[in-house]
Amino acid sequence: MIKRIISIALVAVMIFAMAVVAASAAEVNDANVGADSNVSAGADTSSATSGAGNRIYFDPTGWKNYTTIFCHIWERGGDSFFPWQSKSHERCQKEGSLYYYDLSELDKSTTISGGLQNGKDYCVIFSANTGVQCYDTTFGKACIGDTAKMTGKKIENPVDSTKEAFESVWTKNSGSYGPHLAITSIGNIVGSKLCPNEKGAEVIGDWLPTYYKSVNVNATDALAKAFPKFGIKSSDDIQVIYAYILSKKTGEDEDAMLKVLENSFKKAYPSKKAAKIDKNKAKEVSEKIKKNGGSTSAVTSGSGTTTGGSTGSTNSSGSGSDGQEDTIFFVLAGVMLAAAGVMFVSRRRRTE
Repeated sequence: MIKRIISIALVAVMIFAMAVVAASAAEVNDANVGADSNVSAGADTSSATSGAGNRIYFDPTGWKNYTTIFCHIWERGGDSFFPWQSKSHERCQKEGSLYYYDLSELDKSTTISGGLQNGKDYCVIFSANTGVQCYDTTFGKACIGDTAKMTGKKIENPVDSTKEAFESVWTKNSGSYGPHLAITSIGNIVGSKLCPNEKGAEVIGDWLPTYYKSVNVNATDALAKAFPKFGIKSSDDIQVIYAYILSKKTGEDEDAMLKVLENSFKKAYPSKKAAKIDKNKAKEVSEKIKKNGGSTSAVTSGSGTTTGGSTGSTNSSGSGSDGQEDTIFFVLAGVMLAAAGVMFVSRRRRTE
């Protein structure tokens, strides 16, 4: 009788363990399916699909006497999909009090192929036929379905400081996207968001060759104010900026720009050691940047840490264990111990 009870108990334990393992495996599989879907979505280079689920919206409240709203989108550091206020491709449609732009229209571009892509950075400007427009607003696929609205503030045009544009923010994605963080032609810091894949080192490296000897701006003072906001905090960061400039081969005086960078760092962080740049190392880093398509994202400092950080929000994902594998392991271990215990009791009963 005792043997039968022990056998039944052992079978029950095994059945329970198998159910737990199966359930855990199903959860892991579901999680992996979700993760695979996300990875596929992140790597997807397919163009946008038409329809209500592929729109971005704009609230023009505050603008008057306009008859047409336009949506102008371009790839960061690259071309725009269509010419400014293209009546054929950038015109928005009205829906209630809002205007929307169907992103499938981008598929028709002959300048940028493939429409809106995952993993790339874009900016958007909404404007009216009266000449009013919004400031550059960072934008990506995460903003599909979202509405851009004006805050009532105006922002200095980065290229022409005599002009201003209306600040616009996203209703749902304001934490990650918004007014583009930039340095203006007279050295002011405007905006608040870098694009997700954009680095502060790149913004400064693009600005400096144009303005380091401008009579309209003191480049040293401008960068001293900019460094903290663009995540430039160490000599390694300065070296990455310099390497980025070298990779672009601007034809400008590289030594003069390096001097501005070093002086700006000293002014921004008077309590830190002066920035010392190894020119030979900078040349090596510049080659890595060129091989990386002009991006500093894969460049590391001498200490092995990524430099040229962004002040914008970023999303990160990992492939580490979420605990489910550990759960399965401990369940199996428990089953083995239980089985061993049952066998021990059974054996002991036989010896008695």
